[in-house]
Amino acid sequence: MKFHFEGHRACLIPPNILLLGGILVVGALLRFNNITQPFTDAFSWRQASTAMMASNFYHRSWNIFYPEVSWTGPSPGYQGREFQTVSYIAALLYMLAGEHEWVGRTVAVLFGVWGIFALYQLVRRVWNEEHALLSAAVLALLPSSVFIDRSFLPDPAMVALMTTSVWMLVAYLQTERFSFLLLSGVTGAWGLLSKLPGLIVTSAMIYATLTIVPVRDKRNHKKLAMVGIVAMLCLLPAISYYLWALHLGSTYPPYHVAGNGNWLWNEGLRRWLDQYYFLPRLGRIFNHWLWTQPVTILVTLGVILPFLGRGPMVQSDDFESRRRISARAPWLFHWWLFGGVLCYLIAAKELVSNVWNLEIINPPAAALASHAILTMASGTTKIKSASIKSLLKTVVLMMSLATIAFFGARLLRILYLPYAEQSYELGLALREASQPQNFVITIPNDLGNPVAIYYSRRRGWPFPPPTQDRDIIELPAEDGESIQMFEDLRTQGAAWLGIVAAQQALLRRRHPSLLTHFERSSRLYRSDPKWVIYSIIPANKQH
Repeated sequence: MKFHFEGHRACLIPPNILLLGGILVVGALLRFNNITQPFTDAFSWRQASTAMMASNFYHRSWNIFYPEVSWTGPSPGYQGREFQTVSYIAALLYMLAGEHEWVGRTVAVLFGVWGIFALYQLVRRVWNEEHALLSAAVLALLPSSVFIDRSFLPDPAMVALMTTSVWMLVAYLQTERFSFLLLSGVTGAWGLLSKLPGLIVTSAMIYATLTIVPVRDKRNHKKLAMVGIVAMLCLLPAISYYLWALHLGSTYPPYHVAGNGNWLWNEGLRRWLDQYYFLPRLGRIFNHWLWTQPVTILVTLGVILPFLGRGPMVQSDDFESRRRISARAPWLFHWWLFGGVLCYLIAAKELVSNVWNLEIINPPAAALASHAILTMASGTTKIKSASIKSLLKTVVLMMSLATIAFFGARLLRILYLPYAEQSYELGLALREASQPQNFVITIPNDLGNPVAIYYSRRRGWPFPPPTQDRDIIELPAEDGESIQMFEDLRTQGAAWLGIVAAQQALLRRRHPSLLTHFERSSRLYRSDPKWVIYSIIPANKQH
C-alpha cells in the first residue's frame, strides 16, 4: 500500500491527507456513538464519579485542587485523585450547554481523536508514512479505544497528551527546534497530571533520546542535557500534585486515594504469585475486551517480526531532509510496551481491576499491529504483475481492518448495554421525591456504584457506606452490623432510602433482618417494578 498515486492529476489536498482525514472522521463517528447514553454502561461506576466531580466544580466550587464527590453525606467529599483535566473542562462547558452526559463525553472524544492524529505523526517520524496511516486506522477501530474515548474518564486526555509528548520529543531530536522540546515538556507534564500511568511512556522516550542522539558523540551532550532539564521540569508539577492528592485523600473522609491498596507493596509478592500475578485475568482482558483475539495475535506478531529481520522499512521521501532518515527509533513501540510491563510488575492488581488504565498501551499496540498487517500484505512481493500485487495487498489490508472492526463491533454492543439502568432510574425518582437539602441512601445494582446518587442530584451515601477498612462491594455477613451502619446514617440526617429491585430481592433472600429493619424504620413512599423508595423516619422521632 504505497500512497503516491502516480498517473493521477494533482489535487489541492494530497491523497495521504485525505486518507488521514477519512480515518479521523471514522474514528470520531465511532466515538460519538451513544454519546447521550446515561452513565449506565460497563464503566458506569467510574464515569459517575467523574461526573460528580465536574458537577461539584460547576455547582459548588471551582477550585480544581479540591475534586469532590457527593457520596460522603454532609462531609466534604474531597478525594486524592488525578488532576481533573477532563472533568474541569466539562464543568466549564456546562456553563454554555448545561449539565449533560454528552458534554463530558465530547471532551473525551476530542482528546481521543487528537490521540489518533498524534500517533499518526509519531509513527510517520519513527517509521514511515505507510505505517503511520495504518496505525492511525487500527487505533481508530480498536474497540477499547473507541469505548474509553467516548467515556467520561480522564484516560483519553492522558493517552493523547503523552502520545503528543513522545511525538514532540522525537520531532525535537530530529530537527533540533527548541519549540518542539518545549511542547513535549508541556504536554508530558499535563499528561502525567491527568493520569499517572502516563509514566509508562518514559521508557520509550529514553530509548528515542539515546537512539537518535548517541551519547558517545560529545557534540550531543548539550542536547542531551537540555532534554534532561526539560524532563525534570516536566516531572516537578506531577510530583507536587500527587503529593497534594495523597494529603487530600488522607485528610478528608472517607480517606480515599485513587488506586490505593492495589499495589505490590500493599499485599506482597507472595500473595500476587499465589494468584499467578493476575495473568489469567489479564489474558481474558486482552482477548475479550482490550484488543480482542485478532488484535492480540497481530500485536504479538508485530512484537516478534523485527527480531526476525522483518522490521519496518524506512522511506527516503518521508521528510524534507535526508539527514533525518537515519534519525529514527525503530524499536520505540517495543520500549513503550516494555514500560507497560514494568508498570504491571508493581501495579498488576490496579491494571486488571480498573482496565481503562490499560489504554496507555493502545497506541503502541496499534502501531505494532499495523506492522504485522503490512508484513503479511508484503508477502505478495514475488508476484510480477504490479497491478495484481497492489490489488492483493489492498485486499489483505482491507480484510485485516474489517476483521478488527467486526470483532470490535461485537464487543462494543456488550459494553454499551445499560447494566446500571435500574440505578439510573432510581436516581431520577429520588430527585423527584426529595428536596435539594435531603440526604439519600442508595443500594444500586452494583454495591458502591454512585450512579443513583449522581442522578438524584443530592448528596448521600451508597450502602454500605465506604470507609478505609470496609469493602463496599458486599454487605457484612451479620445483619446487625449493617443495621448499625444504617442507624449511623439516620443519625447524620439520611432522609431517603432507594433500593433497586434486584438488590431488594437479594436482601429478602440473604439479609431478611436488614430488610425488615429498613421497613420498620422507614415509610414506603413509592414502589416500581425496577426500584423501591422509602422515606426514612428521623431517628429522634421514631417510637
